Amino acid sequence: MATFFVQLKVAPVPGSPQAEIVKGAYAYCWIIEASPSAAFNKACFYVTKVDWEIKEVIEPAVEVKEEACQESELTRDGYQAAQEQGLAVVYEGWSLDGKTAADLAPLEQATRFDLNKYLSKRKQLANKGRCLHFESGERCSAIIKAHSIQKSGPLAVIASEGHVYTPSVSGGKFDADRSQIVIEKRGIGKLSTFLGFCEKHDNEVFGPIDTQPLIPTGEQVLLYAYRSICREFFVKENALALADSQLALWPPGHPFTVFEDIKAGSARALTGLRRHKENFDASLKYGRFDDVEYVLFVSRQGPTHAFSGLIYPHFDFLGRKLQALEDPSTPMDLITFCSAPLRDGWGFLFAWHKASAPSCREFLSSLAQGESVADAAFRLVISNCENVALAPAWWEGLEEDKKAAIRARVTEAISPFAPIEPDYLTKGLEGLSGWEFTNVLTNVPAGERSWSDH
Repeated sequence: MATFFVQLKVAPVPGSPQAEIVKGAYAYCWIIEASPSAAFNKACFYVTKVDWEIKEVIEPAVEVKEEACQESELTRDGYQAAQEQGLAVVYEGWSLDGKTAADLAPLEQATRFDLNKYLSKRKQLANKGRCLHFESGERCSAIIKAHSIQKSGPLAVIASEGHVYTPSVSGGKFDADRSQIVIEKRGIGKLSTFLGFCEKHDNEVFGPIDTQPLIPTGEQVLLYAYRSICREFFVKENALALADSQLALWPPGHPFTVFEDIKAGSARALTGLRRHKENFDASLKYGRFDDVEYVLFVSRQGPTHAFSGLIYPHFDFLGRKLQALEDPSTPMDLITFCSAPLRDGWGFLFAWHKASAPSCREFLSSLAQGESVADAAFRLVISNCENVALAPAWWEGLEEDKKAAIRARVTEAISPFAPIEPDYLTKGLEGLSGWEFTNVLTNVPAGERSWSDH
């Protein structure tokens, strides 16, 4: 992480408190971030959310050191505030009657964004349960906290005294200078749960993976993938509702569009997830377990991590573009991934519906062409999966610089300001996982795959 400086020329939004005082201003921003693009996006976010319109970019994000920020009290204080709080924004404006900034009192940030209310609303939505089973109805009244990673299996195996480590994504906890997300210790009873199934359907549907290790059978593979999709569907429904609730707080035509962007992205993701969920619903309903393809990397070691997630593969493990996610008119292929207990060791399971085979097969092909499957697979999990648990013995045994590298990757991954770089799966976090895979199992026909199953 580095400190970046951004300078913007801004004007007050009509009707805002600033519009009664000033005609325009300069916004000086010091931002701690992983990249210039993330710093610039964050600066624009914090400026526009407090009733300013950006008129011109005077200075794009440039990295600055402390010694270069000693020329004035403003730059010294701005740099120091960023070290303590993660960012600092100072405004210098000129009044409506033409007076200079020196004649004006410091400008206050009149934000309408209330973080506490935002987090309270998010928690309220997360606690609003509904059954996502395709035959759900009035019978589904006993909604339970379903574990997307089995508590009695993978979580219990890696836990120490009932606790594991996990990134504080939902809690939003950062370290002292707010530059990196915290990896916190949590009880396994509260980890990876979501209110997405009633007790009846959760027990009936997921019994084959909750009560026995992965063999794998077609049914088990489908269920692991289905649970990942249902959890993400639940999360995206909540994200869309949260964006709607925030947009209702802002007047029409306000330039603060971040929640409009979040709403649009969540709506598109939800549309895609609904299509994939319907495919899996049909396969599960009619017992068509061969509709799902998989690749399972087998490890004979004891597990040190438990995780469950999914992505629309945008770039592969060689940095090549697989799908145009920016095109909302194109249906996206989707792949799920998770850890799963085996009778002897554990497995890293990739699974997808045959409707997503084109991109997913290419994605796995690129994994096989890399230097280290273990490094690449671990990089995928840390970069894309908030639903992950780390064994205390493994995490506490890492050197501090390795912990910092993992925290930095998680922080960058969850930041709404950091763009996805094409090479994000090609490098980083080498040698940290300690994973070793002995062989590969797959149901993809031999003539249609470009990797070995031995």
